[in-house]
Amino acid sequence: MSIPFSIPCVAFFGRTFDEYMRMFAIDEAFLRGKRVLDCPSGPDGFVAESAARGLDVIGCDPMFNLEPEAAHARAKKDIEETLAVAIGNADSPRFRDPDAFARTKYEALARFITDYAAGRGTRYVAASLPTLPFADRRFDLVLASHFLFCYADVREGGMMTGSPFDLDFHLRSIEEIARVCAGEMRFVPTHGMQQPPQRHPFLQSAIERLHALGFNTRLQPSTYDDGFLPLVDVLVATRS
Repeated sequence: MSIPFSIPCVAFFGRTFDEYMRMFAIDEAFLRGKRVLDCPSGPDGFVAESAARGLDVIGCDPMFNLEPEAAHARAKKDIEETLAVAIGNADSPRFRDPDAFARTKYEALARFITDYAAGRGTRYVAASLPTLPFADRRFDLVLASHFLFCYADVREGGMMTGSPFDLDFHLRSIEEIARVCAGEMRFVPTHGMQQPPQRHPFLQSAIERLHALGFNTRLQPSTYDDGFLPLVDVLVATRS
């Protein structure tokens, strides 16, 4: 009997700027002139590269309370352990190219760590859902990837056994992201993390809550594929 793919905690690793563009189906021109929140951020290259390009991006993550050396060590450990679990699990999602997956994670981490010490407290803010330390409608755009939906319990479409991130947590988190968003939010993934990938069980409830909060929603195709589990589409929510 196959064992559903799962990991024991939220992994602290991120993605590159180019991956963000493909993942969220956006480009640099779309970001320019906007106040952007990356939530949760992780040790990605997106915030650092955005700063280098003159974009206004803040990342928030509970792990941003770590000192740089500790953040680097934790991210490296999580990359290695996630790869080991995924490669060794017979029911793992389609892990077609673990070397490429690892390479982009380390590339993102290297870009992050060169910028993290200088940006802590300004563009790297320690915070965790469902409570954010930002004013109402502070951001024009919020990008939320690979936490909500991903880390629901395995039995509820996620990849975390015994997860505390139930439907109520998801809805409260979405409400908080909506509170700080003046314009648009984008969420990935929208599918469950087990094989075969299907719409996440929480997705319809999330859409209904967004509508109740005054947002219009649509699912926009995404071409992102990191060699693990390809995204199908992005949940886009725009304040009406």
